[in-house]
Amino acid sequence: MDARQARTSLRDWQRWTAPLRRNLPGKLAALAVAFVLWLFVNAGKRETEVLQFPIEFRNIPEHSVLVTRERIDTVAVKLNGPGALLASVDGRRAPIIIDLSGIELGAEMRLKIRDEMIRVPRGVRVVDIEPARIPVRLEEIRLATVPVRLARNGEPADGYKVDTVRLTPSTAVVSGPASVVNGLQSIETEPLDINGVTTTVQRPVALVRGEHLLAVTPERVMAQVVVEPIRLTRELRRVAVDVRNTEHPFQLRPSHVNLTIRGPERTVQSLELDPGSVYVDAAQLGVGEHPVEPTVALPAGVELVKSEPPSVILEIFERKGARP
Repeated sequence: MDARQARTSLRDWQRWTAPLRRNLPGKLAALAVAFVLWLFVNAGKRETEVLQFPIEFRNIPEHSVLVTRERIDTVAVKLNGPGALLASVDGRRAPIIIDLSGIELGAEMRLKIRDEMIRVPRGVRVVDIEPARIPVRLEEIRLATVPVRLARNGEPADGYKVDTVRLTPSTAVVSGPASVVNGLQSIETEPLDINGVTTTVQRPVALVRGEHLLAVTPERVMAQVVVEPIRLTRELRRVAVDVRNTEHPFQLRPSHVNLTIRGPERTVQSLELDPGSVYVDAAQLGVGEHPVEPTVALPAGVELVKSEPPSVILEIFERKGARP
C-alpha cells in the first residue's frame, strides 16, 4: 500500500467513525450508567413474591358459551427475581390468555397454564402456579319458551285472599347453555309485594335471569293479582219471623226459621240479625191461611243461600167484635 492509499483509508475510517467519536465522553457516561443499572437489577438480591394474575378467555366458538362449575377468575403465581423487577410486575395488567378456539363442545377439560403464558420481565422466573389447570366446558347456546311464574311477597290482609293471578305475557324466551335451558321448567319474576292488600294489585315486574342464562325476552311482564274477600257460609238457627202490616190476630207456623247465609268472612262471622230482619208482609192478605216466603234483610254483600223451611203458614183471624 503506498502513501496515497494509506491516507485515503485513514480518511474513510475517520468519516465512518465520526458519529461515534462525536460527544464521546457523554456516550461513555451513559454506557456506564446503563451498566450500573444492569448490575443493580440483575446482580441484586433475588426475592420471591406471589402475585394474582387474571384469566382471560378468548376465541370462544360461535353459538357456544363457557360453562364452568368451578369459576376461576385469577391464579396465584409465585415469582422469583430481583426485587426491583418484581416491583414492576402488575398482574392485573397482564392477564393470562386462554385460547378456546379448538375446544370440543360438551367436553370437560382442564387446561394447563404454562410458564410462557405468564408475561413477566426477563430475569424473573415463574416458580409455581396455583391452580395450574383451569376447568373448561363449552356448551351449545339454546333457546326455549317457558312459562313465567309470579313470585309473591307476603299475604293479603286478614279476611282477604288471592283469587287469580294473570301475567302478560305468560311466557318468555330464554337463551343459555343447553344443560341449563333443557332443564328449565319456568322462569320467576322478582317478588311482587302483596302484604296486607285488600284490593287488586297490578304492576310490571322484572324477570329473574339468574347467573346461568344469557338472555330473557321480554325482560318485564305485567302482573295482575286479583284480591277478594274470603267468603264464608254460616247457618243462623231459630231466627224469629216477624209479621208486618196487619191489625188482625194471626198465627205463624213455624214462628222461627233456620237461615244459611254467605258473604265476606269478616262480615258473616260476627253477623247478628236485628229483630224484624226476617218478616212476612200481611198488607195484601185477608182472613185465612196463607203460605208465604219470609223476606230476609241482610247487609250489603251477604246473600241468602236458603231458608228452612222455605215458606211458613200465616193464618189471619177475624178481629173480635168486628161486624159481619
